[in-house]
Amino acid sequence: MGSSPSPSLRRLRLKPEDCAPTELFVQWRCALGEVFEVRATPSEIAAFRGEIDVHASARYVLSASRNSPLSLVRRSASAAQGRIAICLQINGSATGLAGDGAMRADPGDVMFVDLSQSLTMRQSAPDGLVDGVTLWTARDRILPLVSDENALHGLVLKAESPAGAVIGATMRAFAGSAPKMRLTDFDAIAEGLVALAAKSIAPALARAGDRVVPPPLATFVTVRRYIDRKLASPDLSANSIAAEFGLSRASLYRLFEPAGGIAKYIRKVRLSRAYQEITAAEFSNRRIGFIAYQLGFKNVSAFSRLFHEVYGVTPGEARVRARQTVARPEYAVPAEPGESLTRWLDALIG
Repeated sequence: MGSSPSPSLRRLRLKPEDCAPTELFVQWRCALGEVFEVRATPSEIAAFRGEIDVHASARYVLSASRNSPLSLVRRSASAAQGRIAICLQINGSATGLAGDGAMRADPGDVMFVDLSQSLTMRQSAPDGLVDGVTLWTARDRILPLVSDENALHGLVLKAESPAGAVIGATMRAFAGSAPKMRLTDFDAIAEGLVALAAKSIAPALARAGDRVVPPPLATFVTVRRYIDRKLASPDLSANSIAAEFGLSRASLYRLFEPAGGIAKYIRKVRLSRAYQEITAAEFSNRRIGFIAYQLGFKNVSAFSRLFHEVYGVTPGEARVRARQTVARPEYAVPAEPGESLTRWLDALIG
């Protein structure tokens, strides 16, 4: 019985050769799909130049683009809304409204965009083409790491700031190396970059929300995000969550009743995180017992039985299967006809 094919890093590349500007503009607009509504004047379309290079895995999408000035409009109800973009402005500037707040990104600045919210942005470059790199990921991969998701959309880290300089340099290096990367390397570096960005923007988010904040309104979403942030804490329990949000245990259970109750939900999330870490290439040398303990499972045997019950394999078997899946080096392969940035963003796993 033959082994299943290894997953590959997908690549979508649009580079002009013998293409008229108007035709290139149409191709560009199709490549962006429904992520943004692309707007340009007739004279801008007639003189349009641009190229885009996109690398995608199941978890992250990295795009590098150079193009003539144009406008991008994002409507909060449009496609790929559960995604976050970390954007490095290399050349030119981007100005406009992120939600209802003004934003401006100049060369070297790093900007965060929440695709669940609206955006109206004008790209301009008096001395050439607009140049930028963007890392896209599912909202669930970054929101548990930040303190105020509402302050994230349109947040700009200036190039001269420590966080902006470090994140910008990292994104440049990532984009330059991506064409030569294997899938596992791509995912590992992207995950590290997202974690670096989330940690680095903490002071900026604190300044953006520099006011007395009332205790959070207890909703399924706010409690869920609290659980995500505290998942590794041995003190995470129904009692600690109820105390944090000023709820009775009965109220907390009712809130999570559709998910089978709070205890079942915590166990499910911990188990899912354990599966991700056990099968991740970057954690292949980390002992399974250590992963389980770090995620709040106090008995490794009980953890293994639960893991097998849910996934049909033991933790060790899941790790072996993951290694076999990515054993061969696989580099970027061309996109199939009809592929677009929208389709890849819609397919991202949270």
